[in-house]
Order: sequence, then structure tokens, then C-alpha cells
Amino acid sequence: MTGRIGSAVRGRWVLVALIVATAMTAGAVYLTVAGGSSSAPGSSSGFATNCLAVGAAVNAPERVDGAGLNLFRKAADQLGPLSVRRSFDTSLPRTFAASAAGGDAAAGVHSFVSWKPPHGDFRGAAAGRYDRQVTAWARSVPKTGVYATAWHEPENDMSAADFVALQRHLYTVVKAANPTIHWGPVYMAYWWDPNNPGHYVGDPAAWWPGAGYADFAGLDWYGPDPTPMTTSASFQNWYSTMTPAGVPLYITEYGQYVVHGATRDPAKERERIQAITQDAAWIAAHKRIRMWMYWDAVGAQGDWRLRDKASQQAWGAVAETGCRP
Repeated sequence: MTGRIGSAVRGRWVLVALIVATAMTAGAVYLTVAGGSSSAPGSSSGFATNCLAVGAAVNAPERVDGAGLNLFRKAADQLGPLSVRRSFDTSLPRTFAASAAGGDAAAGVHSFVSWKPPHGDFRGAAAGRYDRQVTAWARSVPKTGVYATAWHEPENDMSAADFVALQRHLYTVVKAANPTIHWGPVYMAYWWDPNNPGHYVGDPAAWWPGAGYADFAGLDWYGPDPTPMTTSASFQNWYSTMTPAGVPLYITEYGQYVVHGATRDPAKERERIQAITQDAAWIAAHKRIRMWMYWDAVGAQGDWRLRDKASQQAWGAVAETGCRP
């Protein structure tokens, strides 16, 4: 048993090494195309377009990051060169500097931000009730290629028609105020599995606002028991629905193996490595996926963090293939 497990793990790491070598070659091509410039904030040409942007959302039990991003910096030391950070504001921030993403530029990472309209009033936001506040926020956003969405994972809370109306209106207002912001919808994989009619979106295409109202399409995907995302029915349904839109596709939250309580299962951690490695190979072969962020955080279901060294190294191998921070 031990010998078979050891052989399997070594085989996975051979695959990781091949992925790294292939993507590092692609990364060299990217630098040539981009004129040798870095992908740091302030020079976003080619970022999440000519290279895979690899990042994370990071928290700790009952703790979120402060302005110094100490949690994110520690995670970046463990998980490799992370180039983009996911952050959340429960309501529309007054300014970008005052938002949860305010410390990103100083940390040298790109921002992917999520917020909701004031008071959760998505119909009022679609009708223009908060246009002045939205415009003020957008004008305060640094012109460095910030990525943003409003009301990520909408399927729990509204109809497809409500969501499309919200996205179309906010896209128009945001882009008029600051066209450098990359704006698009972020969906919830839980609702995209056609084999589960009790929580299915129905007509997937009805949730798409149209290529004229989105710069990308995102997906939040989780595997409580480790399994490759790219073989799941929810991912495949989302991918096949969004691919014809012609926009970059982003995995904006990705979690493998949730821990309940204090005891971790080494067998599940090995399965997580295998799932990450298999997904990395698929994504390396499908260039429409241009951003991939791990949920290195604790949520309602439990602890998704990569706490064992081998899992950290597996994600680090992915990060080494991506855009440089």
C-alpha cells in the first residue's frame, strides 16, 4: 500500500513539473510579446490575457486582512508568486482606497473586488438609484486594470432577468466613469449542474448579460471531497455556455477538500494534490481560462486552506506557471 501511494504521488509531481516547464516557456513568450514589461499594477498589458493570473482569497478563523495584508503576504510565501487578490465588501465602498482592496497596490498585486449595492437593493441599482455612488467609486479606482463584479454568486438571490438588468446597467455606469476597470459577472457552480434540478439555473444562457456588457465571465467552484473541477458537470456546463461569448474566463474562487474541526485527513490531502494537478493540466491546455484563484480561507462549510506542505507546493507549481506579480 505505501509503495503504491508513493509511486502515485511521484507520478503526480512529474506531471506538475511538466506543466511548470511548459507554462514557463509560454511565460517567456508572453514577456517577449509584452515587450519585456512586468505584469505589476500600473503595467497590466497582457495580464490575465497572455498569461494565467494565479491568486487567492485569504482569511483565517475569525480574522480578515488589514491594510497591511499580512495574511495574504504569508499565504503568498507558502503558495508561490500570487499575482491577484480576491477581496469582498458587503456594500458599495465609498472609495477604492477605503475598500477591502485598498492595500493591494502596495503589496504589488492586482485586485479582484466584489461588492453589493447599498442595502442589497439590486433592483434599485439596476434602475439607477445609486449611479452617483457607483460613479464616485469607479472614478476612485486606480487606472491599473482592476477587476470587479457586483453581487457575485447571484443565483441564490435573484432571477436571471434581475441579474442581467443589474449587470447591464452597472457595466454601463462603471465603464463610463472609468473604462480601465474590467467588469463582469461571477457565477456559483453549485447552481450549474444540470443533474441537480433542485438547484439548477434553468436556461444557462439567460444569465449572460451579453458580450457588450461584460469583459469576462467568472465562476466560483468548490469540491468538499477533492475531485477535479474540470471533469464536473457544473464546470463543463458553465464553460460550454460562456465560451461562445468570446471573453476571458476566470475561476474566481476554487476550493478543494474542506476540513471540519481540527483533524485533517492525509488521504484527502493527497487527493487534493491530484485534483489540483489534473485541473492545472486541463487549464494549461485550454487558454480561455486566464485567471485562477484559490480559496485559502475558512468559510461556512469549514476550512479550505492549504495547510500541508505538499498541497502548498502543488498550488505553488501552478503559481510558478502564471503571470508574475
